[in-house]
Amino acid sequence: MNLFGKKKGVRKKLTKHRAKHRAREKKSRVKPIKNSGMLKEAIFDIDREISSLNKKRNELDFQIKSVDKNVSNSQLVEKRLQEKIAKLIEQETSLKEKKKNIIADQEKLSEKLSKVQKIKYELGDI
Repeated sequence: MNLFGKKKGVRKKLTKHRAKHRAREKKSRVKPIKNSGMLKEAIFDIDREISSLNKKRNELDFQIKSVDKNVSNSQLVEKRLQEKIAKLIEQETSLKEKKKNIIADQEKLSEKLSKVQKIKYELGDI
């Protein structure tokens, strides 16, 4: 043991461990790029591209909202037209029934007319 109460071999192991750890740190460190002008230019280009993409995305979002509104409006118009069609079908049914009744009345009237004409003809023969 030494003056501090530690074993002699422990210090050597710690030093070896630290040396290995420092070697790993040196390997994993990113080396700074010497041409910082190129880096700045690349970052500027990336920022410009991001800005352009964001602008395009905003335009597409606006177009999507516009199309959604058009779809909603079209659906409302379609619903109103369907309601009008339903009312027209009801009116058509009602008119067909009236036509049927009028035709029946016309047939009855034609029968009466033919009877009256027959009677007139018979009276004319007398």
